[in-house]
Amino acid sequence: MKKFLISALVALTCFTAAQAQFFGVDTDKLNGLVAGLTRLPYDNAKMIMGQTFRALEDDGRGYRKAVELLDRLGDPTDSLHNEVLYLEGLKMVTSSYVLSNSEKQRPQLLLDLARKNSVGAAATDLSLEDATGKATQLLAGGDTPTLVFFHDMDCEACAQARQAIAANTTLSNLASQGKLRVVAVYTGKNDKAFKKADFPSWVTSTWDKAQQVEQSDAYVLQTSPLFYLINNDGRVLVKNEPSLTRIENALAKIAASSDHSTATLVKLLFNN
Repeated sequence: MKKFLISALVALTCFTAAQAQFFGVDTDKLNGLVAGLTRLPYDNAKMIMGQTFRALEDDGRGYRKAVELLDRLGDPTDSLHNEVLYLEGLKMVTSSYVLSNSEKQRPQLLLDLARKNSVGAAATDLSLEDATGKATQLLAGGDTPTLVFFHDMDCEACAQARQAIAANTTLSNLASQGKLRVVAVYTGKNDKAFKKADFPSWVTSTWDKAQQVEQSDAYVLQTSPLFYLINNDGRVLVKNEPSLTRIENALAKIAASSDHSTATLVKLLFNN
C-alpha cells in the first residue's frame, strides 16, 4: 500500500508540474498532494516534497502558490499541520532562485522561527517556578521523556485540556511508573491565576515567571494549548501539537518501539 501511495504521489507531482506549464497550478491538487505526504514514510515524504518544488521552478505563479501552502503546514490548527515538512519547505524556498530577495524575507523570518526547537533538535531549557515558588528546570527529567503542556489560564480550550490531562489514565500510569515526566507551563503574567491551576500530583505545574517564552521566542507558540514531547536525550519528538489524542498515539508508538533513539522515533512519529 505504501509503495502504491508513493507511486501515485510521484505521478501527481509530475502531473501538477505539467499542468502548471499550460493551465496553472490546481490548488486543490496541490493540497491533496501535500496531505498525501503526511501518510508516507519520513524519507519518501521529504523526497517527493523536494521534487514538487523543483518541478514547479519553471512556473513562477505555481511555485508561489506552493509557497503559500506552507502556511498551512506550519499552522497547528490546520489539518495539514506538519512541522517536519514545514521546515523542509521553508529551507527549499529560501534557497531557491525563483523568489526575489524581497519575497524571501517572510519565509526566511518564518524559517528562523521554525528552527527553534524543531523536531529532532535539542529542546531549549527554561528556568521555571513551581507551585510552591521553588525554582525548577523544564528539562529536569534525567533519563525520562518529558511531555510539556503550554497553557494560559484565560483560555477556554486550555481549561478543557487541563481537565482532559487530569482524567487521562495513559499519562497518569506512565507518570506513576516513572516512564514520563509531565510538566505544565503557564505562560501568562498573573501569579494569582497561576496559583489557581489545578493539576493532579503527577503533573509538575510551573510558571514562566520571567516570560522567557514571550520575550525571547524561546518557544514559538501560535496558539494555546500546545504540547511538546521531548525525548530522554533532550531532543524534540513532537512540536506544537494541540491534540492530546495524538500525543497518546505518539506515546503508544514509542512504547512499542525497541529503538528509542531520537532519529528513529522522529521517523516513526512523522505521520502520527
